[in-house]
Amino acid sequence: MIEQYYRKMLWAGAYPLLLAAMAGATWVDRIHAHSLRVAAPNGASIVAMQQVSDRLLLLCALVLAAGLLCAWLLSGVARWLVVASVAVFCLEFLMPVIAATLPGGKIYFAMLGPGLRMGVVLVALALSVLAARKAIS
Repeated sequence: MIEQYYRKMLWAGAYPLLLAAMAGATWVDRIHAHSLRVAAPNGASIVAMQQVSDRLLLLCALVLAAGLLCAWLLSGVARWLVVASVAVFCLEFLMPVIAATLPGGKIYFAMLGPGLRMGVVLVALALSVLAARKAIS
């Protein structure tokens, strides 16, 4: 019984930590992309940006897997908060698709995209911290 409780708490704590790492990686990605555009506007910077994007997608897959496992292990309100957090986090993947369908959406997404990405990850992080708090209490 006690071991099962600690296993749940491990995943309840690991998911917010992974989301925090994702928020930090998203922030660093924005700084990195801006500095590469200014410093080296050639083909090498495009290759570097693609490699960073690939690593961020791998981190996103890890975060989603941890979120789904956390939702499976927890119960009650904590589970629903984790499910809401994963759903909000998935909006990060849907935003470019939605922006492409709106008239002029690509232009607005180019301007507001970095802020929207950070906002989505931070809201998902807040929901996951609330879930961890609920699971602990």
